[in-house]
Amino acid sequence: MTTNDPTAKPVAPRQLGRYQILSELGRGAMGVVYKAEDPSLTRMVAIKTINLAMQGDARAEYEARFFREAKAAGAFNHPNVIIIYDVGRERDLAYIAMELLEGTELRDIMANERIALASVLEIGAQVADGLAAAHERGVVHRDIKPANIMIVRGDQVKIMDFGIARLLTSEEHTQTGSLLGSPKYMSPEQITGRALDERSDLFSLGVVLYEMAAGVAPFSAPDVTQLMHQIGTVVPRPPSVYNPAVPPMLDLIISKAMTKDVTERYQNATELAADLRACMSKLAPDSDEKKVGSDTLPLEESKPRVDSATVKTRRSEGSYTGKTDNPMTLSRKFDSTQTLQRLSVQAREAGTENDDADAESEWSDGSEGRSSWWKNRETLWLILAFAVAVVVAVYIARY
Repeated sequence: MTTNDPTAKPVAPRQLGRYQILSELGRGAMGVVYKAEDPSLTRMVAIKTINLAMQGDARAEYEARFFREAKAAGAFNHPNVIIIYDVGRERDLAYIAMELLEGTELRDIMANERIALASVLEIGAQVADGLAAAHERGVVHRDIKPANIMIVRGDQVKIMDFGIARLLTSEEHTQTGSLLGSPKYMSPEQITGRALDERSDLFSLGVVLYEMAAGVAPFSAPDVTQLMHQIGTVVPRPPSVYNPAVPPMLDLIISKAMTKDVTERYQNATELAADLRACMSKLAPDSDEKKVGSDTLPLEESKPRVDSATVKTRRSEGSYTGKTDNPMTLSRKFDSTQTLQRLSVQAREAGTENDDADAESEWSDGSEGRSSWWKNRETLWLILAFAVAVVVAVYIARY
């Protein structure tokens, strides 16, 4: 049963086509998802619906977009993409029958604890694999975000909701269509309404990777206008600034995926997946972290930062080398010089801020800090006096 009242809550139908509706799974901006049974195959499915009567004058556009999801996602079968079984219409309800996934959305996992780096890399690589399959068939997802990524059967990642996916060969270029997606994960070209290709999805995946690795979002603002400005102009600090366990290689991979210039970004999802797996192979082999295949995603143990006083002490003793416990090299496919330069600038800026903070901390310590400073000054005077004495002695001996 449907209604023309936009404010009314849709009443769940008892049956759609041959599918018997059992319960409601969730609601979204475009419709409702139900759990249903396909009696002909004795199979449980998920039914995604959209109430066409609620769309008014935009009905034709929304209906076309809804069926485009079925055409886009049903055109191929990949382990990392949700399976589409059927599509149909029942009065004012259009529906798609798809694989019923039993798992946890990445959004819910990220809301609880930071995910271990091994799983960050594995999830990212599997999403990239699924996107590569879609891109090969000319499909851009346009809304890659944690809510559209599900972890199922312990170790498998599934990309969901091709509801706003668009074929690259589509003739439609409306302003409404160009702004579809979740602003927090949009690419710079997407927020400005420019033509999109598969590299837009890679930027969005880079944002997801950043958020998983750092534990914070790369872009955050009180309103959409400021958020879009940040996405278009601001280069976020490396994830390792927020999570020191992040290796340099992952910093660089994420930076390249999130480059504003599409020509400097990863050019295809296959390259991104390869670099993520190369980074994974460089993780400490004796790590006791559980992988995605565990019943519960591994949560990373908090590792305290080395405080500035400890670093200074180690430097003075000659025991601090500045090396990480987990050195990594770049994948041979990582060739973005500009990305390396930009990340170096960010690291220097972060170091300058830390040095300033260290100086303030040293002086705020009172007599202890000043005493250390004067001791260093006295040492310099002694060295200078010794040097002068040597010069005078050589002069006297010679003349």
